[in-house]
Amino acid sequence: MNILITAIGSMSAECVISALTKQGHQVTGCDIYPAEWHYASRLCSKVYQVPLATQNEKYINALMQVCMEQQINVIIPLTDIEIDILSLWRSRFKESGILLCIQSEHTLSIARNKYQLYQFFLQDKEVPSILTYQADNHSFTEDSLPCIAKPCNGRSSEGLMLIHTAQELDLLQSKENYILQKYLKGPIYTVDYVRCRQTCKDVAIPRKELLRTKNGAGLTVQLTNNEILKKQVSHIGNKLDINGCINMEFLYVDDLFYLIDVNPRFSAGIAFSHLTGYDMIISHLNCFINKDIMPEIDFTERLMTKRYKEEILS
Repeated sequence: MNILITAIGSMSAECVISALTKQGHQVTGCDIYPAEWHYASRLCSKVYQVPLATQNEKYINALMQVCMEQQINVIIPLTDIEIDILSLWRSRFKESGILLCIQSEHTLSIARNKYQLYQFFLQDKEVPSILTYQADNHSFTEDSLPCIAKPCNGRSSEGLMLIHTAQELDLLQSKENYILQKYLKGPIYTVDYVRCRQTCKDVAIPRKELLRTKNGAGLTVQLTNNEILKKQVSHIGNKLDINGCINMEFLYVDDLFYLIDVNPRFSAGIAFSHLTGYDMIISHLNCFINKDIMPEIDFTERLMTKRYKEEILS
């Protein structure tokens, strides 16, 4: 297949491109920056510089041009904002015979809106929820401080703030599309999860995040086979009717896993799951081409850490 991978400067790009090329697929890449700025460009057969996804139609037209030139069959986007925009233009790609490997409009409407996600699982006894308000809801009082404030459709911890005072809370009234959550303290668990809608088979690979970057990318993690968490993830995946690979984030407090986020894309740490021997990337693609996902594998609970090697390329 001829596959277009977007945002090849993202942290998941190298793992995704390598897995696809290993299976014999021809991978074209694109990004907002020049090809020579990214190592991942060297793994692609061709790389294009495209406009920002937020430029909407200009971005879509650029992708369509790439697809025409490279005879692209499939597009796999790697960032949330690109998924948001591509979802709006589904019909145009479908009419051109190009397959978008993204979640359904219904699933995205919940996963990409943190308040909608909270409301969706609020009455679900199998999914503990953190008390959440919209920022313009004055029910969140000074007694509830400290609290977390973040954009309703934010990504990678962008715009996240810890609110300590009523004055800080008042300042949020000028910010649009923010939510407030009760502040809970505990370790973060990230789960790479893939589900095939056609067969309802799914696989979850959880990890406890020990060291993270400021934007929430795991650097040192502990793989875990926690069956309670895996069962909870499967329940969430079925309720949202997930098709393909996504990642979920949880906060572990008082023996409960509180759902924080459902990110409808590969995680920045997808390589951790890949190194267990399970191919999330190929399983993701299979979900969209009428094939089943790889069967679940046994993996050893162990510590894993990313090492960044300084290498100068020209």
